[in-house]
Amino acid sequence: MPIPQVIPIPSRKPIDPWVVGKRAGWKVIDASTLTADRTVTFDVAIIGTGAGGGLTAEMLAASGLKVVLIEEGPLKSSSDFNMKESEAYPAMYQENLARRTIDGGVGILQGRTVGGGTTVNWATSFRTAPQVLEHWQRVYGLTEYTKAKMDPWFAAVERRLGIKPWTGAINANNGILSTGLSRLGLSWGIISPNVKGCAALGYCGLGCPINAKQSMLVTSLPVAMSLGATLYTRLRAQNYTFNTAKTAITGIVCDALDPSGLRPSGRKVTIKARHYVQATSAINGPALLMRSGAPDPHGTLGKRTFLHPSASVGGFYNNDIAAHAGLPQSIYSDAYLDDKPLTGTPGWKLEVAPLHPVLVAGGPTYFGEQHATLMKNFNKYGVTISFVRDGFMSESVGGSVVLRADGSPGLDYPLSATVLESIRQSIKSQGAVHFAAGAQRVFIGHIDAATAGYTDNASFQAAVDALPMVSGRVRLNSAHQMGGCGMSADPTKGVVNGNGRHHQITNLSVHDASVFPTSLGLNPQETIWGITARNTAKLALDIYGIRNCTVAAPAD
Repeated sequence: MPIPQVIPIPSRKPIDPWVVGKRAGWKVIDASTLTADRTVTFDVAIIGTGAGGGLTAEMLAASGLKVVLIEEGPLKSSSDFNMKESEAYPAMYQENLARRTIDGGVGILQGRTVGGGTTVNWATSFRTAPQVLEHWQRVYGLTEYTKAKMDPWFAAVERRLGIKPWTGAINANNGILSTGLSRLGLSWGIISPNVKGCAALGYCGLGCPINAKQSMLVTSLPVAMSLGATLYTRLRAQNYTFNTAKTAITGIVCDALDPSGLRPSGRKVTIKARHYVQATSAINGPALLMRSGAPDPHGTLGKRTFLHPSASVGGFYNNDIAAHAGLPQSIYSDAYLDDKPLTGTPGWKLEVAPLHPVLVAGGPTYFGEQHATLMKNFNKYGVTISFVRDGFMSESVGGSVVLRADGSPGLDYPLSATVLESIRQSIKSQGAVHFAAGAQRVFIGHIDAATAGYTDNASFQAAVDALPMVSGRVRLNSAHQMGGCGMSADPTKGVVNGNGRHHQITNLSVHDASVFPTSLGLNPQETIWGITARNTAKLALDIYGIRNCTVAAPAD
């Protein structure tokens, strides 16, 4: 297994494009500072600044359109990023990193900041699997979503955003996966992150302090801003207004938030546009349409919302793993996806997760000396994760977005017996990998598991077989939220068509992961970019008559 390397930390931070841009007159408006209501008009209003919203803004601003971006979270950039969990989680994640499904069974890691999830994710990028595209074609009539037609879009965003196989050091945490799988005779591969000049600091989830991660924060959004786009931060999209027939949006009413970014300040911003692009995620997006009373004649809105339920398994090693350092994810395995039919019992992908002190300290149900021992040996732990590919079996209907009493969104996500059994098997596969990689003791993320862990694979496998797989007892998280405004050529099966255009609302497009008809079985970032690039080009041509709207070459 690779020996952890000491990563040199750059002696100074790079130029922050947001500091330079604001000095040059970029139109950045912190809505918490507003002292009066206002109404403004643009060609295009984009709600959300993540993977979908950011790329849409760049492409449309480059086409000469007057663009406004609406972001609920704050503007945080490299000048603010200091690799401190205590500051990053409450500032840049939904519900202070405490968002969960309605029953509390699955934790939801979701960005809430300029750049959205691209600012705080681990940079992992994959093209959509061909078999998933084929399923979408066959079941949802998305005939344009062939591998041959999507590959040029994926290639374009890969060039734009520096997506290519990792050639740097494989840290010891990822080495657990490659070593263990190799010894078990199972396949693994190298991940392609969207990075440029990466120093492998390991704290990608807290915002990259050296602007190496090619997130929307340092790529598409600065380009859009330099071309005259307007950005509102700490501004929550509350509801659309419609014409009498509810066939077109006439405006979007937004609540300015207070400086904490948590509560409305009482000021309203009404934005009017010729076209609206919703890029607010698979949970917030359907909720916005629900609050607005948007047409939903076939009851598809907010339905078929999918997570990748992710179970983790930890290992204690004699050597230092230092899972907080190095590129967080560089190794993956589809060994347990490729051996299962797409529409059969759900398979799972294997990756690893970085370990940072706050996450480790707050995770296990340890107390007193046991907890102190855990933290004392922090550097000797490694962790693998699995996430289950849901949404392809006939009974795999995912979850439903619901509105709480205050209008905020929740996700009701009952875990089927089939998915729970796949989670059990995924935990067993991870334990085998850890022991094959040389772990001295392996721990299960389950309330009923032995807190002291297991010292051999046989006892580990037997223990997992005996554990009740029940939501709330097995510890699950998901950084991937998909569906809820699914694409379908048939309006009875989805909210939008294959171009991301709403079936009933003529001037609304959806450009985010909510348009996925199923989950993916892989990290969704590049799929969002590929679909967004395609659909933005179609939008520019069909609505504005603009030809040659495409993904720009990367800046030097």
